[in-house]
Amino acid sequence: MELNRRDFLKGAVVSAAAAGVAGLAGCAPASSGADASQGAALGETGAAAEAAGKHSWEVVPDPITDVADTKDFDIVIVGAGPSGCAAAEAAAAAGASVALIEQAAGYTAHGADNGAINTQVHKDAGIQIDPEVATRILFNFSQGTVNRELVHTWATRSGAVFDHFSELCAARDIPSILAISDTSKTDWDNLDDQFKEFRTGITFGRADEGVVIDAESFTFIESHIVEALLDEAMAHGAETFFNTHAEQLVGDAASGITGVIVTAEDGSHVQFNAAKGVILATGDISGNEEMLACWAPIALRADVCQYFPPEGNRGEGILMGMWAGAAHSRSAAAPMVHPISPTLPLTAIAMSWLAVNKLGERYSCEVPYEPFVTNARMNQPGNAGFSIFDGAYEQKVRAQEPQTADTLLAGVEDRLAAGVEAGDMFSADTLAELADKIGVPADALESTVARYNEMCASGVDVDFGVPERFLASVETPPFYAQPIAAVTLTVPFGLHVDKNSQVCTDADEPIAGLFAVGNVQGDFFGVSYPVTCPGISHGRALTFGNLVGEALAKDTLING
Repeated sequence: MELNRRDFLKGAVVSAAAAGVAGLAGCAPASSGADASQGAALGETGAAAEAAGKHSWEVVPDPITDVADTKDFDIVIVGAGPSGCAAAEAAAAAGASVALIEQAAGYTAHGADNGAINTQVHKDAGIQIDPEVATRILFNFSQGTVNRELVHTWATRSGAVFDHFSELCAARDIPSILAISDTSKTDWDNLDDQFKEFRTGITFGRADEGVVIDAESFTFIESHIVEALLDEAMAHGAETFFNTHAEQLVGDAASGITGVIVTAEDGSHVQFNAAKGVILATGDISGNEEMLACWAPIALRADVCQYFPPEGNRGEGILMGMWAGAAHSRSAAAPMVHPISPTLPLTAIAMSWLAVNKLGERYSCEVPYEPFVTNARMNQPGNAGFSIFDGAYEQKVRAQEPQTADTLLAGVEDRLAAGVEAGDMFSADTLAELADKIGVPADALESTVARYNEMCASGVDVDFGVPERFLASVETPPFYAQPIAAVTLTVPFGLHVDKNSQVCTDADEPIAGLFAVGNVQGDFFGVSYPVTCPGISHGRALTFGNLVGEALAKDTLING
């Protein structure tokens, strides 16, 4: 269905999300086929793949031939999230005719942080980040598996791109500020590389709005920038097609991609021709259990995947690309699994407390560098872990996070009491009582705490290397225990691309007319999601969406 600009902005549905280590080969096909709601080709191929004992991406569906209508554009973009809307705005502003296709009823926007380096917002705050250092740390974090040129492109060009976004937002009375979420630390850029976090995060909106600006509709503050980009794209003539599911690419790796065949809202098939190219911006794989089991099995051990809506982000871009001859990412999937417990204060996403498993044993470095916390917890006996801290929490919060302690401690006494009363956490006057409440052996917990306290006193963690600043002894009653959460926000894994974000074959040959941005762009993250640069997931999506959209409109490539 085609919407005009005014109708869309009146009735847009803002989709939202509240997110391990994976191998790329040797995984067995899933035992169940794809859900029919994933689209005609995907559903039929899933059933055929199951019958053949193959994965859905290994079985190419029959070509769709009952095309009822044809539409011609310069550029066709599949997916109306941050990357797709950024691409649409840039391409339309550069003079291209643009079709933006989205299976949902409106755009997708979730979260608050958008990572960029050396924007005007950073400069005004006196923050200077060396893009070469950021590139090095991000590349090394992936164990050297990602495409360094892609990472370097984001690090060196995101600042200028974001300044453009800030101008668009300013024209709509939307400020651009330093990120407001707990995942953007204030002084961690001074830590060693292992824990370093640069202050890259930018939020488009007011700090007093909070991350969720409308709880009833579950609308995130990220909607400001996405809606601004979509509004601007439509003002430049881009056409939007919502409730429209992309099924197959037109063409193949050998001949090039010249369009997309979709299922329209009325059930008919429509072919969108793309004279300049197709940009896939279809999101991650968090809604596809077959892909998770193969490429990101640790994500299946998370407590919950909070992507919304549930029918979204099922890896359709990977399927369409691989059916046409593209390869999947050379780097492993990088699940974004965070220890998010929104109803509790002082949780493992913000504080370094002693972590124990169901055996009462310490099992990891507790510095709240998110993947360190959740990856370790998801590999524990019973897939469970607890943060243990004591009644002297205030002085420890102030020692760990001196610049944000007042915010972290606001209303904390009442929130702790409410958490205990609700049964979401536990408290006791002795460690033995606490152990009984959380179901761990009392003698093991007492022994673990004794050893941990000795290391806190010495200032040296010989077991897991927690820096002295983040060691928090457990000595003063009452004692508290919080379950450590593991919440999947997104699972980035996509198609193999080159330095220009052009999709490639397994032989590294660029496929004419096919590009991938956002989470369907492979080779940018690898092994585990890096929080070295907070907001980098949205940041790379917005940056590459802008760069690829403009370059394709101008018949150029982003890196020549």
